[in-house]
Amino acid sequence: MFDHGVGRNAGRNPRRSIGWATIALCGVVLASSAATAAGDNVRTVRDLAGRVGPILGAALVCQDIAQSRIQTVADKFRAVIRDVSNSENERMDLAQQFDRAVIDGRGTITSGRTDCKSVDRQLAELERSISGPALATMPPPPP
Repeated sequence: MFDHGVGRNAGRNPRRSIGWATIALCGVVLASSAATAAGDNVRTVRDLAGRVGPILGAALVCQDIAQSRIQTVADKFRAVIRDVSNSENERMDLAQQFDRAVIDGRGTITSGRTDCKSVDRQLAELERSISGPALATMPPPPP
């Protein structure tokens, strides 16, 4: 599903971009109530942990990115984990997956697979997705 050198995305590294769909989905999950479609929400949060965690992990390594920005997104994501979990074991499993993804993300900077400028943009997209006015116009998730 990646674009390998055709059109306007030519030369763009697919690992650098998490995509607008993911950003919008993250915003919806972070803003929605956890009582709806618990099984689907758990799967969605599990998927998002693998996408949001690496961004936060990489941001932790970047000296120019304020820790408060990272902490705000991490706290909101952890709150979602608490909300969608049906049991303590499930909550711990999701939190551990998120923590592993954060740790893995730290390595993307140190290995040179990404740079702090692109991580800052991705973090800004996450911040907008969880607090932007676009959420007010999105319909709530189906029950």
